[in-house]
Amino acid sequence: MLKSPPKAIAAAVASFVLLVSWNSAYGAQDDDLSLEDLTKTEVSSVSRRNQSLSNVPAAAFVITSEDIRRSGALALPDVLRMVPGIQVAQIDSGRYAVTARGFNGRFANKLQVLVDGRSIYNPFFSGTVWEQDAIPLEDIERIEVIRGAGAAMWGVNAVNGVINIISKHSRSQTGGMLTATLGAHGQGGLYMRGGGEIDPDTSWKLSAQGRQAEASRQKADNSYSQDELTNGVVDFRFDRTLGAGSDLGIWANAARSSLGDLYPIEIDPTNPAVLRAFAMNQTTNSQTVGGRYRWLTGGGIESSLQSSLTAASVGLKDLFEESHTQFDLDYQGRYAIGDHDVLWGLSHRSVSDDIMVSNTMVKNQIFTMAKHQFTQRTSGVFLHDDWTLVEDKLRLGLGARWDHTNLGGTSFAPSATLMWTPSRTDTLWTKYSRAPRMPARAEQDVSIYHTYLPPSASNPLATVLNAKPGSAPLKQETMEGVEIGWRSQLTQQFGVDVSAYRYRYSNIVSSTLGNTRIELITLPLVGPTPYVVQELDRCNCANGWLSGAELSIDWLVSPVWRLQLSYTRTQVDMDDSDNSLAQSQGKVQERSTARHYGSLRSQWNVSSSQQFDAWVRGSSGFYRTLTPYTTEVYVPGYVTLDLRYAFKINKDLEIAVSGRNLIGARHIEYATDYVPATPALIAPSAFISGRWKF
Repeated sequence: MLKSPPKAIAAAVASFVLLVSWNSAYGAQDDDLSLEDLTKTEVSSVSRRNQSLSNVPAAAFVITSEDIRRSGALALPDVLRMVPGIQVAQIDSGRYAVTARGFNGRFANKLQVLVDGRSIYNPFFSGTVWEQDAIPLEDIERIEVIRGAGAAMWGVNAVNGVINIISKHSRSQTGGMLTATLGAHGQGGLYMRGGGEIDPDTSWKLSAQGRQAEASRQKADNSYSQDELTNGVVDFRFDRTLGAGSDLGIWANAARSSLGDLYPIEIDPTNPAVLRAFAMNQTTNSQTVGGRYRWLTGGGIESSLQSSLTAASVGLKDLFEESHTQFDLDYQGRYAIGDHDVLWGLSHRSVSDDIMVSNTMVKNQIFTMAKHQFTQRTSGVFLHDDWTLVEDKLRLGLGARWDHTNLGGTSFAPSATLMWTPSRTDTLWTKYSRAPRMPARAEQDVSIYHTYLPPSASNPLATVLNAKPGSAPLKQETMEGVEIGWRSQLTQQFGVDVSAYRYRYSNIVSSTLGNTRIELITLPLVGPTPYVVQELDRCNCANGWLSGAELSIDWLVSPVWRLQLSYTRTQVDMDDSDNSLAQSQGKVQERSTARHYGSLRSQWNVSSSQQFDAWVRGSSGFYRTLTPYTTEVYVPGYVTLDLRYAFKINKDLEIAVSGRNLIGARHIEYATDYVPATPALIAPSAFISGRWKF
């Protein structure tokens, strides 16, 4: 259950009692909060068209630019912690595990992440590289988070959720801005922006952001983990209104990050019985250029054509490097006729990668690739009809998408929604959906030695997760399920959003026992040493259920004080299997999902020039299994507190003081499963920041 030490509870209660007493001493301010404005917020990620948040048949949540600023977060994953159904765990100073509705991991493979509709999901690792900032936080207009399948609209891999990061229009970013943050543990950031209008219809902006953090401490012995982080991103946007319902947007983006780590994969030359920690450095790079043209025909058809080209790489120094070029093309059209609002479209994505493995890795036989170069092509078409059955009361949505990829085959993703609005303040909805998750290149073509029993053992053993070159390819995973929800504005000051779901997963990638052989593995200063090598062959041999519920409450206690509560319950139940290895891995999957997440945020406008924010959040505990030793690590539950106080010197200058993880001692939030990294401690920290518009 959720860990809640007496001191943590006392501090949290004291904070909110203090807020209540302070609030009663102040009347309404010029910058009053408005719950009505929040419920009218538009979202476009549910059905690829603008809709009011209060009137969508999906579990949707919107993070505004104001929410981002008042969170005090430096990294995007920390912002996402406020969303019910989104599970965020910090791995070290820069890495995060982020998922929607279970199955979290270093590269959670069932969550689609977009920036203005462009996917940043890495097809090689099958997930998102969160340590590289996709866009500066100050440039984000809002973040739309849709929990549940979105494959009928957004294609393969949008299985458990879709996060769409929507950038600000350059017209709203004219002039200059400078934001600087300095904090404990060497953490800090700098953001600069300039923009302007060429004419009333044309605007541009150019921004740059940099972040850094010193190394964290290791859980094992409290020594430094060498996970120093530095990263930077430059973002350019150009917008022009062309008239007659058409506009043009062009953007360019470049990002780079550097992050150290310790991997226990190096055989100690003085003692081959020990695998010692290997210090390495991870670098990521990406450059993107793209554009979008939207127009309205004389017949009333709304159309949009978007294209982008990305060159990116992820490298581990002296180990391996993955680089790829990605081309995306997406068209959609919309036409309303009678009671039908019809949306259709097509897309194509081509990803050409090149994998380089260093001689060091080959010599020590840790990592091998079946194919060093590969081009993955995915094409799809979709059709959706939003049909009004009873005006302002009952609406039916029917849609489907067909995708074909040369790594996973053809997929069909249908979706059906029914939404009933018995009153202007209540919405009830239900949804059926089916979504595919295509196998990743790393799952299909990588063989990695992940377990060693050293030569001092009676039977030295090495276990290799095998790609089986030339074997039949992995099949797509499939999710099929239903969800229901209720959203209500009970009063002008109090709103509630509840959803529940149950999903069935088929053909989940797992492992089965393969061949056993004797192999000579070359050890430094020792030479060839005979090992019994047990192959673990990847297979689509696991199935299971996922069920859960999510709650979100918005309460405008007074015109200047807002409380926002979210709670998530998640449960994974994997099927029993005749495959002993898949059975064991299924039990690990069940134990590695935290059952409970909770968040309570307070936003209080003390006066027209002062803001005070408090955020209590926590998670229940869970287990992780680490490689290369296959030992199980318990990640304890925690409750912690973030605070932020901001003072506006004038309308253009603001100073803020923030504290994060203020309750409890250093703790781990995750133990990575993808590579054998050393678990790192998350420590309390404090920041001071300044924000200047000019």
